[in-house]
Amino acid sequence: MKIVARASRSYGFLGIALFLVGALGLAASALAADDLATVLAKLDAASAKFKSAQADIVSENTQTQPILDTDTQTGTILFEREGGQLHMALHLKTDNGHPAEKDVVYAGGLLKFYEPMQKRMTVFKAGDNQNQADTILTIGFGGSGKDLQKSWEVAYAGSEKVDGKTTAKLSLVPKDASMKNNFPKVALWVDMETGLAVRQQFFDASGNYRIANYRNIKLNAAVPAKSFEVKTAPGTQVVNR
Repeated sequence: MKIVARASRSYGFLGIALFLVGALGLAASALAADDLATVLAKLDAASAKFKSAQADIVSENTQTQPILDTDTQTGTILFEREGGQLHMALHLKTDNGHPAEKDVVYAGGLLKFYEPMQKRMTVFKAGDNQNQADTILTIGFGGSGKDLQKSWEVAYAGSEKVDGKTTAKLSLVPKDASMKNNFPKVALWVDMETGLAVRQQFFDASGNYRIANYRNIKLNAAVPAKSFEVKTAPGTQVVNR
């Protein structure tokens, strides 16, 4: 009888332990849901006030196969919302510590990639991919939490410090199948004071990834005239794709 009683108590304790583990898991899920709602609300509030953002950018492009290799580029980036459209101008200054002037401008459904040293500008038409391009560009810069949920499966991935700022990390998986082929997953770090991205990580189908860090962000500052026009040198070859 004592053995049966002890066994019964053991199973009882085990049941209580399993119940507590399950309850803690449900509590954690509930907290994560609350945290996600808070971040999405912050993005909604930031989007409503967003006009422009300027920042320094450090981009690390990592190839994982066949050997691990990382290239680092630095420069400045500018976003501006005008007429419901988001424009972007990226000015790269260095590549792995060496001067490497390049300009990338996206506006009006056109992406222009200018390489001054080669005297070449390549122009890409977004065409049917414009919605995808706009979806990518607005992640953390003008896009609302509601917009994010329309295009991505969004999960809260915890709180982290980035450059001394308290951020909320979100894990994003595209809902669109064709976009998922290009970017199976994206990580986003949102500054909970401003509602802007301070870091993004884009993965490709091969497991390679690009991390963009944004620093010295200026929100809604005046945008210089002709910021989204590319001034080319005489003799520049223009290649349309």
